[in-house]
Amino acid sequence: DDETLLKEFFADVSDASRDAEVERILACFKLNPYEHLNVRFDAGEDTIKRAFRKVSLLVHPDKCKHPSAKAAFDAIGQAQTLLGKEEVKRELDFNLTRAKESVIKAWRKETRNDVVLRVRYNGDRDAQLADFLESDEFHERWKLEGRKNIVDLEWRRRKLTLRIAAEEERVEKEEKEEAAERKKQSKAQKNWDEEKAREGRVGGWRDFTSKKKAKRQKVAGEFKAPTLKKE
Repeated sequence: DDETLLKEFFADVSDASRDAEVERILACFKLNPYEHLNVRFDAGEDTIKRAFRKVSLLVHPDKCKHPSAKAAFDAIGQAQTLLGKEEVKRELDFNLTRAKESVIKAWRKETRNDVVLRVRYNGDRDAQLADFLESDEFHERWKLEGRKNIVDLEWRRRKLTLRIAAEEERVEKEEKEEAAERKKQSKAQKNWDEEKAREGRVGGWRDFTSKKKAKRQKVAGEFKAPTLKKE
């Protein structure tokens, strides 16, 4: 079957070819898993699976003697995993589609007045575009434009992450300051209440002693010594 033929074919692959594939993978643009698997950006699920199988047989650490074979093998495994995640693949494909549209727009502008192409295709622009989309030139331009879009998106995402982190830090700082201020005010209020209570007790004691003193003075003023009779 195809699997057996594939294994037999790669059994005869030279170490130089395996090493070259490891170097290719490790030199890939890190943010585009399509590049790790060496497939076109519009590759379908089956194509991606076959590409992973092919590349994994080339760089498998048990078969490849390159010191970084494991790193390359892990990289393509991660690439396949990412392309298997619907959300990740949808975002990636969206950015690559934008890049593709930019390349096509630039190509249309560049070839609008190309007489040679017009004659060759008898003025059929759709046929010109179809051939361009199948060319290595298109894929290379798409790859470069895709990198630009992906890097721009990643840069904006990281900036947003930093802004969010800074905002969270600011909010946390404000919350701590507000908590410290509330604690300070609570302590001040408690001290105030204790002071008022102490003053109340002192004032009450003074009132009490004043009343007792006044009462003694009143009793002393009402008391009259008995008059002695003369004999």
